[in-house]
Amino acid sequence: MKRSSFSTFFVASMFTLIFNVGFSAAFSAETLNLATNGKTNYIIVTPSNPTPIEQTAAKELKLHLDASTGADFNIVNESKADNAKPQIIVGNSKRTKELLPTIDIAKIPYDGIVIKSVDKNLVLLGHPQRGTLYAVNTLLEDAVGVRWWTSSESFIPKNPTLEIPTQNIEYAPKLIYREAHYLDAYEYTFAHKLFFDAYKPDENSANQKEPDRIFATRMKCNGHFGKTPAEYGGQHRFQYFVHSFFLLIPPNKYFAEHPEWFSEIKGQRKHDRAQLCLTNDTMRKELTKNAIETLRKNPDAKFISISQNDWHGYCECKNCTEIAKEEESQSGPLIRFVNQVAEDIEKEFPDVWVETIAYLYTRKPPKLVKPRKNVVVRLCTIECSFIQPLGEGKQNKALRDDIEGWSKIADNLFIWDYVTNFSSYMLPHPNIRVLAKNIRFFVDHNAIGIFEQGDAYCFAGDFVRMRNWVISHLLWNPSLDENKLFDEFLNGYYGKDAAPILKEYWNLLVDRAEKSGVYLRIYKLSSNDWLDSETLSKAVTLMNQAIEITKDETIKNRLRREKLSIDLALLQDYHAFRKKADSTNTPFIKLENPKQFLDDFFSRCNEFGVKAHNEGGNPTTFKNFEQKIRQSFEKEITPKK
Repeated sequence: MKRSSFSTFFVASMFTLIFNVGFSAAFSAETLNLATNGKTNYIIVTPSNPTPIEQTAAKELKLHLDASTGADFNIVNESKADNAKPQIIVGNSKRTKELLPTIDIAKIPYDGIVIKSVDKNLVLLGHPQRGTLYAVNTLLEDAVGVRWWTSSESFIPKNPTLEIPTQNIEYAPKLIYREAHYLDAYEYTFAHKLFFDAYKPDENSANQKEPDRIFATRMKCNGHFGKTPAEYGGQHRFQYFVHSFFLLIPPNKYFAEHPEWFSEIKGQRKHDRAQLCLTNDTMRKELTKNAIETLRKNPDAKFISISQNDWHGYCECKNCTEIAKEEESQSGPLIRFVNQVAEDIEKEFPDVWVETIAYLYTRKPPKLVKPRKNVVVRLCTIECSFIQPLGEGKQNKALRDDIEGWSKIADNLFIWDYVTNFSSYMLPHPNIRVLAKNIRFFVDHNAIGIFEQGDAYCFAGDFVRMRNWVISHLLWNPSLDENKLFDEFLNGYYGKDAAPILKEYWNLLVDRAEKSGVYLRIYKLSSNDWLDSETLSKAVTLMNQAIEITKDETIKNRLRREKLSIDLALLQDYHAFRKKADSTNTPFIKLENPKQFLDDFFSRCNEFGVKAHNEGGNPTTFKNFEQKIRQSFEKEITPKK
């Protein structure tokens, strides 16, 4: 992706952005009759020499239209197409130019789409890399009603007679990098390998199909971890995703001969939990050489991370300290250093972005220096509270000040946001109401890329499938109504009977968390600083009601999986809540048979593939976690002598 792609998307005059859920505002009252009683007169027309993405888009369109209508939508090369027949034209063809002479594909912004009807014909077009496929996916979702809920679960409505509104959509997403980092959201990677290779599930385990490699594309996400095939548009690839200082200047190779390349801390040069000396020009030249060499070996990479290690330990030498003092932030030495590296990298790789992070001690923007034109600054929200929107409230004022400061000096601001509890993926994490507001806050402050880090190790977190679906849609279009998105997923995935109960469940938990005043961090081993016994009892009851009222066994299993979250909260703090309830004469759930409850809980964990429950976890740590919880109930389980 060339840097011009970043700028072209800002040219709003190119595209008419008429938007709400389903794009319905862009439709006229007229319709296109694509099929009648399982038959169609339409053909799908591709260019004379279609690109791989155009071929994929046509196949995807045919696959879903055939499944929805029962008709056979033939794919025809434009050189053989009968123009007397109504056509769905996919991609940049001569026929497209005939029907849409004012559309210049070279000016379509990055990932932009065009969906237009001309008489009885329909044109689906987009930016060359993946825009045409996004146009097809948009039509299938918003006009046909297809829903890809998860990597293995979808809904295709049966419409033997399919009429759709006439189309007039031109849209480009404000975010050019979009990633919802959930285990179900990306292709076979480290976490899947952990589960599928080393710890294979039982053959009868539910929902253990290896994730679909194209799910990220269907969610219109294009981030690094998607591992999307080229024929589905690929994705943004990083060389080193983050924390690359010691990957580029490994201490075991360089420290013995060049200790001056590493941090001076309290008068001594160190490499253990330290950084690099960012004012050492010799080190910078070696790092730049190593960076260029690795880019030569990885030509698909369009980003390279030149970023601090995942701890503190910045250099306190005289030169680094003077710059930090002058810039009034440790980000000063960092940005000056990265700018120099980026200038050298640009000479050989003018289309590669050099990324660094504003994280921990570098989160505050510098006073004087500005990031170079080919530098991407990715600001991290790790210290924040996620019960209050980042753009509002007292808890996140420091972050708000920093992002406002960076947005004034960085043209290419990225965000690394955190949307889960990394200490315990399955515990309730009541941040539902801030997800959309935070995304909009980032976009309003010049963010053009967002990495939403969710549950990357766990198949059964806190409603993670709903979160991934809603977040992905908001990354594509932040102006969508998040309440309608949540309602749609609740009704479509969990059923109309359970949906209102689940909505009540979530309102109950979030209301309680907001009222508690908790500082909702991303590392929490327990929910007892915001969840009380009364709310916990009501939440468990509501989940039980949702399961009981549901007749469909597939949906019932989905709810049994989601109930793991509140059941874990009950198990972890049962004795404390029980004691307090007894002392205050407050109603609270009593586990009549703790062993049966525990057995059922961990049986469901196994059924739904839970082999790790926290960041960096594995089956061994999860087994230890299970033993610890079981031991806490020994008195209730062990028969009295």
